[in-house]
Amino acid sequence: MNEFPIRHDLHCHTRLSLCSNDPAMTPEAILAHARAAGYDEVCLTDHFWDEDVPNPNDFYAAQGLAHVRQNLPLPPHEGLTVRFGCETEYRGGAELGLSPAHYDAFDIILVPLNHFHMSDVRDRTKYHTPEAVAGLFLERLEQLTALPLPWKKVGLAHLNCPLLFDEGNVARVLEILPEDGLRAVFSFYARQGAGIELNAAAFPPAWKEERDAQLRLFRIAKACGCRFYCGSDAHHPAGLPLVGERLPEVVSALGLTAADRWSPRG
Repeated sequence: MNEFPIRHDLHCHTRLSLCSNDPAMTPEAILAHARAAGYDEVCLTDHFWDEDVPNPNDFYAAQGLAHVRQNLPLPPHEGLTVRFGCETEYRGGAELGLSPAHYDAFDIILVPLNHFHMSDVRDRTKYHTPEAVAGLFLERLEQLTALPLPWKKVGLAHLNCPLLFDEGNVARVLEILPEDGLRAVFSFYARQGAGIELNAAAFPPAWKEERDAQLRLFRIAKACGCRFYCGSDAHHPAGLPLVGERLPEVVSALGLTAADRWSPRG
């Protein structure tokens, strides 16, 4: 069998993420779903801003290392690889919400480059057209390459997320991103061993109406040698099954095989 294995979820949130705050989203519940779904790997990735990094916004201020470590030690997980990770924040330049001193605290570090609904991540007065948003997104993809991250355990989260341009046409932004710029950054990420996320929440049923635009970044990333992983991005129990419900068609459309699967190292 050479099929891409969808038996994993490397992006899910517990009750500790403030945008979840759901008492049903415990590590035990997430692991129970993973076992029932036949997964072999799962990672807890709560939102996180390091106490050692200044100027968190109001959302991140309460979600530091001590906060996310409340999920440790991880529940018993015989027969299932369970990882402790985080979804930190990136605001451009050197503004990453994770201090190098704490890189080793996590098995997986998810970096979203397009939380453009946040006012401190995107200035809507300046970046309010598809062309401007596309330029900013590519700039963030390029800027991140300058950081000395432990790349082999870094995943680039939800690249086609609707939050990229929540007040406009996301598909248009994805269509006009310059291919030469995308090839340059994805070639870097492939060389460094970073993972590219297939985010089930970013592929609602209507995605097929914009199929080429929604798949474009991933097709370019694949051509550049990147590897991929699956994530539900679940904040509530109803989101956990989305990996199995939505991503098989995405994987098939991209022509992914077992050789394209990413797992963290280091």
